[in-house]
Parts: sequence; C-alpha cells; structure tokens
Amino acid sequence: MKDNIITQSIPGGFSVIASSFIMQSLEHMIPWLIVSASVVLCDLAFGIRKCLLMNEEVRFSGAVRRTMGKMVTYFAFVCMVVMINIASGSKWNIDVYSCLLICFIEFCSIISNILKPKGYDFNILKALGIFCKKVFNVDKEDVSEIITKDKEENK
Repeated sequence: MKDNIITQSIPGGFSVIASSFIMQSLEHMIPWLIVSASVVLCDLAFGIRKCLLMNEEVRFSGAVRRTMGKMVTYFAFVCMVVMINIASGSKWNIDVYSCLLICFIEFCSIISNILKPKGYDFNILKALGIFCKKVFNVDKEDVSEIITKDKEENK
C-alpha cells in the first residue's frame, strides 16, 4: 500500500508542476505572440505596398508563404525564450530582449520596404555601427552613409 502511494504521488506531483509551468509560460507568451504577429503583418503590408509602387508582380501565395514562415519561426523563438525565462526564474528578462530583437528585425524590413520604391537603400550595418559609436561623438559625414541612393536609380 505504501509503495502504491509513492508511485502515484510522484507522477501526480510532476503533472501539477508541469501544468503550472505551462500555464505561467502561456500567460507571458500571449502578449509577445501578438506583438510578433503584428510586426510580421505590418511587414507583409509594406512589402505588398513596395511591390505595387515598383510595378512588380505581387504573388499572394509567395507573400503568404514567406509571412507564414516568419510567423512559425518567430512564434517558436518566442515560445522558447519565454519558457527559458520562466524556468530561470525571470531574472534576466530574456523574453523582453528577444522579442525586441524580433521587432527590430521586422522594423528594419519595414523601413527598407518604405525607402526602396523611392530609390533609397537602408544600410542597417552602418546604422548599427553609428549607433554603437554614438557615445564617441560621430561626425555628420558618417550619418550620411546610413541611407544611400540606389545605384540603379543614379543611372
């Protein structure tokens, strides 16, 4: 009888802890999933706008396929970092920084989609370099290289 109680209480205790962990993770995950879905859908809208302004063919299936691929990747990433954050005791807020990284990546894509029809190219690496050097007083000529005119437009 005593052995039966021990063998039933261990799996029962584990299921309580696991379900509590999953519920807590879902509570933290839902806002970040909404945010990541929103920025991906904004990128889709601005991508379609870019294609229409540049007189390119807009293929609904291709656009949706790429958007769904992004959503699956970002949702899996959000689930992973939120669960790691909860498991680590929420000390470092890696879910916040990771989801802000997703927003930054999509923001760069949106900016590129806005500037491309106007003949400009957005150089993210240059922008990041200047942002990092901001504390060292960057010259104005460095800032001018962040957004450049497309070479095709100059011809």
